[in-house]
Amino acid sequence: MVHIILGGTFDPVHLGHLRMAQEMLNRFPEAEVSLMPAAYPPHRPTPGATTEQRIDMLKLVLETSPNFVLDTRELERDEPSYSVVTLRNIRLEIGDNPLIFLMGTDAFSKLDSWYHWRELLDLSNILVVGRPSSELPQQGPVAELYQAHKVSNPQDLAHHSCGKIGFCEMPQLDISSTYIRQQIKSGFSPRFLLPDVILDYIQKHGLYGYQSHSPKGN
Repeated sequence: MVHIILGGTFDPVHLGHLRMAQEMLNRFPEAEVSLMPAAYPPHRPTPGATTEQRIDMLKLVLETSPNFVLDTRELERDEPSYSVVTLRNIRLEIGDNPLIFLMGTDAFSKLDSWYHWRELLDLSNILVVGRPSSELPQQGPVAELYQAHKVSNPQDLAHHSCGKIGFCEMPQLDISSTYIRQQIKSGFSPRFLLPDVILDYIQKHGLYGYQSHSPKGN
């Protein structure tokens, strides 16, 4: 089985996350796509929702999306969520099965700033996902890594346990958790940016500064 990891803070989970996971299933129909919330991301601010609330929101989504699974291992560690540590653990569990770690082009371009970044390809494949206008790094150590390990067809990653890098362009919903939180804080409704069940949860628990009165545009 092909294992695909989609990580993030999911603070909150939104339609952009879910569409990305679905795009992976469209390309790798037999894959298991894991949504993996990070506990203490080294490069990002502390999440606005609690760990338990982020898990609750993901579980609500998974009730209607049985092809996705929730992996909470990064929430069960006290140290920062270094990807290489997570991939080491997963590799021990899945043996030689193909493992694909998803990254956006922005994150991939800064890969050489990650903890033990050169070890990532010893543990998994990397699939860089970008918009048609996205550009991969053209020079420097990350560009050299890409040229040395790239595959011409991203679906070929399913035939390799680790060590390969693919790139695929796909339409992406221009949605971010940051924008959703800003909308809520400003008193505007984020409806149609995230599943209704998640918006209901945010309202019920007063997350991200949500006030009990009806937001503008709700």
